Amino acid sequence: MTYEIKKIEVWSCVKIAFVLFGVIGLLFGIFYAMILTMVGGILSQMGSEFESLGGLFTGALGIFMVFFLAIFYAVFGAVVTAILAWIYNLLAKGLGGIKLHLTSEEIVAPAPPQKSEPDSEGMLGKYKYE
Repeated sequence: MTYEIKKIEVWSCVKIAFVLFGVIGLLFGIFYAMILTMVGGILSQMGSEFESLGGLFTGALGIFMVFFLAIFYAVFGAVVTAILAWIYNLLAKGLGGIKLHLTSEEIVAPAPPQKSEPDSEGMLGKYKYE
């Protein structure tokens, strides 16, 4: 079977991209927060008043980066995805869409077990009575 993707719904792509890029931004934000908090801790231990304030500012900036990067990645990724889906729709009208070749597998159900000879079970097990 051959199918062709002629159009992509832009809004459905934007919703998924917003969530996926938001999660990626959250992970990067946590990473940057850990790095900047460690740098802030090192700077605050240096001793002078200026370095102590720099360490406090760096730690606060690290915590702010978690939220900023999550929102930034989500919005930026959704906008770029919307533009790319729109461009794809324009190109697919003139050039044709992406073709997919799909095959289906036949699933063969196992046959139910056949009894060769009807056995009767009694109190002694599967012995025939004579």
